[in-house]
Amino acid sequence: MSQYPAASADGPDGTWTPSSLNRRIRDDLADLTGLSVRGEISNLRYQSSGHVYFELKDASSRVRATIWRSTAARMALRLRDGMAVICTGSVDVWVAGGTYSLIVNRIEESGLGAMWLALQQLKAELREEGLFDEARKRPLPFLPQTVGIVTSSSGAALRDMLRILQDRFPVRVVLAPAKVQGDGAAESIARAIEALDTSGLCDVVIVGRGGGSIEDLWAFNEVRVVRAVAACRTPIVSAVGHETDTLLSDYAADRRAPTPTAAAEMVVPERDKLHAGIKDALWRIRQVIGRQVGHERRHLLAARQRLGRGDTLLGHRAMGLDELERRLGHAARRGVERARRSLNTGREALQASHPMRRLARQRRALIEFSARLRGVRGRIAVDRRTETERLTGLLRAYDPRSALRRGYGIVRDADSGLALRSTREAHTGQRLDVLLAEGALDCTVEGLRPALSDGPDSLRADGS
Repeated sequence: MSQYPAASADGPDGTWTPSSLNRRIRDDLADLTGLSVRGEISNLRYQSSGHVYFELKDASSRVRATIWRSTAARMALRLRDGMAVICTGSVDVWVAGGTYSLIVNRIEESGLGAMWLALQQLKAELREEGLFDEARKRPLPFLPQTVGIVTSSSGAALRDMLRILQDRFPVRVVLAPAKVQGDGAAESIARAIEALDTSGLCDVVIVGRGGGSIEDLWAFNEVRVVRAVAACRTPIVSAVGHETDTLLSDYAADRRAPTPTAAAEMVVPERDKLHAGIKDALWRIRQVIGRQVGHERRHLLAARQRLGRGDTLLGHRAMGLDELERRLGHAARRGVERARRSLNTGREALQASHPMRRLARQRRALIEFSARLRGVRGRIAVDRRTETERLTGLLRAYDPRSALRRGYGIVRDADSGLALRSTREAHTGQRLDVLLAEGALDCTVEGLRPALSDGPDSLRADGS
């Protein structure tokens, strides 16, 4: 490998600074012009300045690419992530950052990229299954009490959504944290959606994340996520911060928001606007009633002029007008009162559903349940103690040792150890063991007698 001469360095001791080294590398790469590089576009960004930035990648590597505004203005080809292209240009080094990129002056499509082709095939299959049908999509609830969110618990997207929800109309939020990019992200997102849906806690669900490259967002193209979104019984909003139209979760969701912030604005109305709408409706009611009364009054005056001095008829019309005015006023007051009651009912419902009130009710229910549990546990303990004493008495009553202590004995064959219950089981000369309460007797049968009678004198101390 060649060595740069010390004279090329800008330091007095022959050393390089980062700036001089990067400039030297840029000068050495200046001859790399007219290069044609084939790859797939990734992380495509159109800047407001008119410049276009992206990466060219293959299976194992990638390189930065830049199209300056003057070149981009002449291009007819519409670029997109996943497109397979051939870029022709030169290599340039950004001295300040120490990075290099391919400066593209010509670009042509070389066929669909593998990633793009696979995505389009999957999109067609899912569309054929009906997962993207508009007929499946449900409207979002007008005023949800609980909003479920599936996103990273540490991302800026979550903070933005919580801030918007708090500012517009404070509601209860249930978070199902999920990994939103990298290995295992699709499974994590799908499980979080299913958990929120089956819990029955939420009126609407937001699933998404902030922006990123197509690789960062790819989990939302995975079939596991798309099917979970489509199967969600709770109305669901796909809110991935991107401008591309290729994320399949957008097509499967009931609504698509361009960013997580926009999703939060979509699912809840503004409280101030609701109040303003009610006031405006009341004002319109009064205006309509006023116009109607004015119209009737003008009609009455015109009739009076036509009739001249028809006091009686005019009096009847005047009475009718007064009655109409009274009824209209009464109807207006009823309408205003109904609107006020509806507003109060809504306010009370919101207060009743406050998490602290729910927590207090649940705490009282827990205390009552604990008291009942202690009572049941006490009764069970008494019943078990009584049953134990009863069984202990029976055990003592049936214990053979109790009979032995009362003077009885157990007669067993000395050889087999089997107990004898009748003289028919014995024979003369047989060796017996007689077990007593204390000790045992070795005996030999000398004779057999018939069974004793049942009278009280049938058993005597001498055994005769």
